[in-house]
Amino acid sequence: MHSPLPAGRFAINSPNIVTENFDGQVVILNLANGHYYGLEGIANKVWTLIISGCPLDAIATSIRAHRPELAEAAIAFMQQVNKLNLIVPAEDATHADDAFVETWSGEAPQLLVYEDLAELIYADPIHDVDEQVGWPVPRKAER
Repeated sequence: MHSPLPAGRFAINSPNIVTENFDGQVVILNLANGHYYGLEGIANKVWTLIISGCPLDAIATSIRAHRPELAEAAIAFMQQVNKLNLIVPAEDATHADDAFVETWSGEAPQLLVYEDLAELIYADPIHDVDEQVGWPVPRKAER
């Protein structure tokens, strides 16, 4: 049995985490460590709901009601994205309706973790930019 889901609404942990939807396939990139993530099964829909401000427990309740065989995997997925710090508690989440309608067609959610480009992504010169000024001003060396 999994530990309880964290309460409240969540948002992307920006600026370190960026996400893009490429024709229905969501990709998540952690700029801090260069890892990127792919989503399989109903994970695309779960991720979209999370970052739109829908509480994790509301998502879990909906999955339990419509696809109970996916509930455990969905809860594990939500705990994993939280543990990996891909999401953070949202201060200004505005999701209007926790009672959304979703039938949850698809397979169990999975988060695929890729580390093969970590060195290349982390070596990108944008990591050495002054965050306040931006490109092309380099970050000042710490003393």
